[in-house]
Amino acid sequence: MRTTLKIQIVLVITMISLKGMAQSLVATSNKKLQYTGVVSIGRSSFICKGYTSPPDYASAEVRIGLGLSKQVGKYFELKSGMYFGLKFKRESYIYGSGNNTYFNEPDLNFSLNKTVSSRNHLVTDIPLVLQFNPPKTKLGLKAGLYGRFWAPYNASVDVLTGRPEVGILGGLSHQLTKRTSLGVELYRGLTRIYSGSYSTTVYSAWNQFAQLSFAYAF
Repeated sequence: MRTTLKIQIVLVITMISLKGMAQSLVATSNKKLQYTGVVSIGRSSFICKGYTSPPDYASAEVRIGLGLSKQVGKYFELKSGMYFGLKFKRESYIYGSGNNTYFNEPDLNFSLNKTVSSRNHLVTDIPLVLQFNPPKTKLGLKAGLYGRFWAPYNASVDVLTGRPEVGILGGLSHQLTKRTSLGVELYRGLTRIYSGSYSTTVYSAWNQFAQLSFAYAF
C-alpha cells in the first residue's frame, strides 16, 4: 500500500513538473507540430522481485504508430503520439504433460509463464517525453512518462489482459538524414502488473522493454 502511494505521489509530481515545463517552453515557440511515422522492434520482459533467481519471461515486441513533436525552445522538443504494439508469445518454461511435466526454472511463476506463452498481446502506447537536442550534434536525449493499455481478451484472461500501466521512458536517437532518425528506447514500468505471496514472501512483477526505433518525419 505504501509503495503504491509513493508511486502515485511521484507520478503526480512528475506530471505537474512536465506540464509546467511544457507550458513555459511552448509559450516561447510558435512552430507547427511535426508528424513522424515510427516503427520499432525489441525485447520485452518482466522485472521480478521476491524470487531468488526468476526467469525474465522475455519475448519479442514490435510497435508502429504516429508520433508528433513540437519545438519548445532552441534545443528542446515535446513529443507524444500513439503507437500500436504486439508482444509475441514465447515458448513455455513448462515442458511435457501429465505426470511427465517438468521445468528447469526453480523460481518459475505459473501465472507469468502462462501470460507470455499462451498467446500474443496487443497494446496501445501513449508517450509524453521531453527531448533535448545538444547543439552542433545530431543527437537527441529524451525522457518522460509512458502510458500503456493492454487490450482486453475475454477468451484468455491473464496478467496483462485489459491492464493499464504507466512507466518511465528514456532514449537516445541519432538523426540520419533531414527526415529520418534511428534511436534506442528503454522503458521501466512503475505499475505493478502482478503480486502474490507465499508464507512470508511477497512476489511482484513489472514490465520493461528495450527497443530499436526508426522514425520518418512527414
